[in-house]
Amino acid sequence: MTDDGAVGDSDTGSDTGSDTGGEIDSETPEEGNGTIDSHAVLAKLSWALVSHPGKVRPHNEDFAGAFAPTTPDDSWDRPPLWVLADGMGGHAAGEVASRLAVETLLAEWSKGSPSTPMAGLRSGVRAANGAVFDAGDVSGQRGMGTTLCALALAGTEAFIANVGDSRAYLVRDGESTQLTTDHTRVADMLRMRMISPEQAATHPARSMLTRSLGADLMVQVDVIKESIRQGDTFVLCSDGMWDVVARSDIAEVATAIGTGPVPTPAVAAQQLVDLAIERGTADNVTAVVVRITSERPIPPAGARRSLFRRGRT
Repeated sequence: MTDDGAVGDSDTGSDTGSDTGGEIDSETPEEGNGTIDSHAVLAKLSWALVSHPGKVRPHNEDFAGAFAPTTPDDSWDRPPLWVLADGMGGHAAGEVASRLAVETLLAEWSKGSPSTPMAGLRSGVRAANGAVFDAGDVSGQRGMGTTLCALALAGTEAFIANVGDSRAYLVRDGESTQLTTDHTRVADMLRMRMISPEQAATHPARSMLTRSLGADLMVQVDVIKESIRQGDTFVLCSDGMWDVVARSDIAEVATAIGTGPVPTPAVAAQQLVDLAIERGTADNVTAVVVRITSERPIPPAGARRSLFRRGRT
């Protein structure tokens, strides 16, 4: 990973990358976005992301990347950011949409004067939506779209942006809590108590999105704020994982980080992806794992006040 921190490497298991999300190692066109594997250990946190096509689909329409500088965080002028997207629209469309969305958000996040995390996420996701919408006019890519889930850490708070049904979980004290709301028809039916959780789990429309990037020129972006503390673990994942890996499984793996079986977030992310594949997921699988290892603010409060003062909108 370079000092600007934007990452999306493929099949390297290292922390090298580029400011556009990294190179994807695809031996054949059918592999789409290929297998992505990146991780790093920083002063106050450690993180990893893994994306795999799975055993059913011949290509990977998921994509993930990060802006997480390796320089000391007292020199950061903006918070670290992790982004995951699950594309749709078929081969050569879904893979383009997910990668374009992630790379656009990372580019928007890392350029110019920083804004507050909430404002930066909203504007960045809207820019990503516009990029995917415009790209959909290209021949052969009409109707393409993608979900997007992003996590930023600022001070003692986490900010999560979400469009679609990719999810963010917080694992704390051995319990896993879903932070995001699924934008699907089944989730709407469940909230209106039209169906039970058991019916929702097997409903034929459970993957029918009510909101996605690229569907319309404008998009509604959910952005939530959550306090963070030492020992917290955030897990972002595509539906290829959460459809077959229960919250209790996510909690078990994340809680074990730092122990013999799961020494690092890199091992945790790989174990979660492997577990989804072992359980027969029919989709691509992506997991992003971010572990908070310090009680101190990320970045320090002084730097955070400076970036907010310079970029407040």
